[in-house]
Amino acid sequence: MRLVLIEGAPCSGKSSIAQHVALHATPSGVTARWFHEREPDHPVFHFSHLNDLLRFEPDQLEEALMTGWRALKPIPRLDLLVLDGTLMNLTMGLMVAMEAPEDRIRRVFGDIVELLRPFEPTLVQLTYPDVDQWLRTVSAQRGAHWIHVMHTLLAQTPFARAHAATSDAPTSAPRGTPARSPEIGLLRAFYARLMGLMSDLPELWLGQHVDVAVQDEDWPRVRRDVMAALGYPSSEPTVISRRALMGCAGPFRGLNTGCDVTVTTDGHALFLQHHDYVVHPLIPTGAPRSYLVEGYPSVVTFDADRSAQSPRFQMRSALHNDRLVTDTFCRVTAS
Repeated sequence: MRLVLIEGAPCSGKSSIAQHVALHATPSGVTARWFHEREPDHPVFHFSHLNDLLRFEPDQLEEALMTGWRALKPIPRLDLLVLDGTLMNLTMGLMVAMEAPEDRIRRVFGDIVELLRPFEPTLVQLTYPDVDQWLRTVSAQRGAHWIHVMHTLLAQTPFARAHAATSDAPTSAPRGTPARSPEIGLLRAFYARLMGLMSDLPELWLGQHVDVAVQDEDWPRVRRDVMAALGYPSSEPTVISRRALMGCAGPFRGLNTGCDVTVTTDGHALFLQHHDYVVHPLIPTGAPRSYLVEGYPSVVTFDADRSAQSPRFQMRSALHNDRLVTDTFCRVTAS
């Protein structure tokens, strides 16, 4: 079983690229599986473990992290396993949050590299040129709520206590970000440290290492570069007729959850828009009327019965939050 790890700062496209690799390696005869970092059956560990891991003393944390990586085993009949954010973001990020010294971080990274040798591992890194450009991107795309949530999590850690003076400094924010605050300052300090490690640690990596710049956010180019580096053919976008796209568009409501969503189209693709205006592109799977929510382990399948008075679609999600649910959605008609 080949292992591909996709790493990068938040908003670097880790999950979307990991999903793309697993989806488009399949037509070349490869049996592939991608695990989102928040899936409950993740083969190493996932974000629901964060609060528990942050309570550990350094020695306990190191053992817990290594226990997660030791649990990684070949999956029967699987050729390719794709994980995103598990090595650098979660494992190394936790050690940074706990103020582990660099020699300890490097030792743990080296131990994990040795554990991964049998998996023919490839490390793909999606990199920004600097932390300020990353701050502009993450502020624009994820907004104040994400910044607040991340600050609340980081504020509980030894890193926050050690860097309080730096993170509280009233310096001006990069253009395009909210005004500098302790929240922005702490995030900047943390990700400057983590992104520095992401740059340095690959010198210890023993498998294939792929570094792809994302600063221009040219996602088709990023996808092509990653697929070419992994040795998989690049795929052409699936062409869907305008009539078929328009037949899927409209307002829908979940029969069980009551969630309201709107399916929209630009004439080339479909998008899932939520009540709070968050929009997810829908990615064709290749099966008729079947789509993936971009960057998430959620499948959307539209009703095959074109004659139905009330068209519907089913969403099946491995995650459950206010946007991604498992439910059947019926088109809402004007009364």
